[in-house]
Amino acid sequence: MRLRLGQVLEVLGRGQHFELGFSSVAAYALERCDRSVRWVEAARSLARKLEPLHQLRRALAFGNVSWSMAELLARVAQPEDEASWMAAAQGRTVRQMRARVLQATAASERGEPTRMFEPLQPLAIENTDTTDSDEACALTCTVDQEEAWLFEATRALLEQLGMRGHDAQVEALLAEGQGNLLASLPAGWLDLERLELVDTAQRSWVRELRRWRAEAEARCEEHIRAGLASGSVELKQSEPTHGSVPHSAALGLAALESKSAHDLDEVLRDLARALARHELELSRLILQFHRADGWRQLGYATETQYASERLGMSRSSFVARRALALRLDKLPRVAQALGAGQIGVEAAVQVVRVATPRTEAAWVERAQRRTIKHLREEIGAALVAVRSSGEVNCPPPLDTEMIAFHELEQAVVSGRVCQSRPANDARLERDGFVRLDEPGSASRRAWLVMLGSLAEWLEGGIQMSAARAQSLESESPPSKSLASKGRVELRLRVSRANYAWWRGLEAQARRWLPRGTSWLRFLCLSIWNAWRHLLGTSVAYDHIYIRDRYRCSSPVCNRRDVTPHHLQFRSEGGTDDDANVAAVCTWCHLFGVHGGRIRAEGTAEHIHWELGAAGSPCLVVDGRERVAA
Repeated sequence: MRLRLGQVLEVLGRGQHFELGFSSVAAYALERCDRSVRWVEAARSLARKLEPLHQLRRALAFGNVSWSMAELLARVAQPEDEASWMAAAQGRTVRQMRARVLQATAASERGEPTRMFEPLQPLAIENTDTTDSDEACALTCTVDQEEAWLFEATRALLEQLGMRGHDAQVEALLAEGQGNLLASLPAGWLDLERLELVDTAQRSWVRELRRWRAEAEARCEEHIRAGLASGSVELKQSEPTHGSVPHSAALGLAALESKSAHDLDEVLRDLARALARHELELSRLILQFHRADGWRQLGYATETQYASERLGMSRSSFVARRALALRLDKLPRVAQALGAGQIGVEAAVQVVRVATPRTEAAWVERAQRRTIKHLREEIGAALVAVRSSGEVNCPPPLDTEMIAFHELEQAVVSGRVCQSRPANDARLERDGFVRLDEPGSASRRAWLVMLGSLAEWLEGGIQMSAARAQSLESESPPSKSLASKGRVELRLRVSRANYAWWRGLEAQARRWLPRGTSWLRFLCLSIWNAWRHLLGTSVAYDHIYIRDRYRCSSPVCNRRDVTPHHLQFRSEGGTDDDANVAAVCTWCHLFGVHGGRIRAEGTAEHIHWELGAAGSPCLVVDGRERVAA
């Protein structure tokens, strides 16, 4: 099913996704197939490589070759030698074939003939392990609530500068902080050699772990070969019927190239729903297998080895499915919706991040009515509300609450967050900020507390953070407005290298930091001091871009190369009033709306979107509400 999805997406990605109103295949697959960009690109890549390799494609489609083995062989196999490579893979593990592929690649680069059956080189064990050398780990910081908002604002700034994801943002913070320390401290007072030694020791330890794992897996291979061979025989016994998914995948792209965009979209939607049901069951079995210590019972050296050799998947995919099943155990309503095709895999992955037994029904209903782009925004805001308020049960946000939360990003991209607000600023009184004493607000306490603290922090912004640091440095008691409002725990997923860099640099810098200034505050203020001058530049329609947070207004597009679009065309009497102008990316504006592939009507506060051909759109979104898909 994954191979077939990759094939259909490959054909659709030759330009037909444009006809459906999507600016990229990634945006299409995320919304219509509920699959991440990385998953989609891996599936498309293998589908492309297997197109001239008929035997290997057929073997993968019929289950005689695993996905991981097919990916490996597709790197080097050619139509004239694919049979030889497949014969070499018989009875050999993925690790052994990876060593042979590396040797063949090295020989090809040297201009030597490929000898796939020659003995492996002595050091092949060290060089053939696929375990990530820089696995992610959790970086935990407990900070004042005010510092948590400073960090959220800094993250918004870094996203605007093109750095997305915790790891990239932490790396940027550390680079700017280290540069600030080197510029401020006398030469030699910051021991960079010690940091390099820590990094070298960390990398040496990771290499040693990789060597141990590879050696353990090599020792266990004799015990597991029989199981691999018996599994292949079992799979060969059932030949797929004509017209089935395996049979269609074995035929390749040829039968798809004559289909229209709408036909391909229908095929993809059916495949995505079927694969979601399959992966739900697979995730549950993986969790049961893990609880039974299955990979050890079957004689595998590591869980990674079992996942690669027996299931044909990476360890990260294996662990992700296990984690999803673990959360779905406690959220049966989410599991039921995923199994019934009411929500997709990506929507389920997002919902389980925030849902609890008390709120799962509301979140499932919300996921059914939102595009993935809007669902991610709302769940991201909800997680901030949970951290800020300490309330575990956080329901989906109201539209007014999302408007209020978006003010943080608007304040960042405009540069307004760098300036204290006047006490009579009318923006603090708008309906977007829900009052804490609103009747019946007990169930929405998480949102009320979070938005209240956000509104208070925005009054002072970055200047308040700097002023609090100065007051602590001078040992004078902070004013009431600068006092801490409680503590918040931040958990960031970063690489081990960045984790070691953070802890090592923090240990050295702590004695030079002003009294009471945390390491996180110092890093965030370093970023703002270096990059704040890029904010608030004056260009035409800049207030429109700021209102829309420099994001494409399309409900399925995340591009930021925005242009002003008049919802009612000026040629039809439309005005330049703010309500008639929306920020839309270049493709959605010129090729989508003006190309007849997208229709956007209404006002900037509530746009009615239709994506696809007029009269038969594939997606309709009214405001933030998905009304047809």
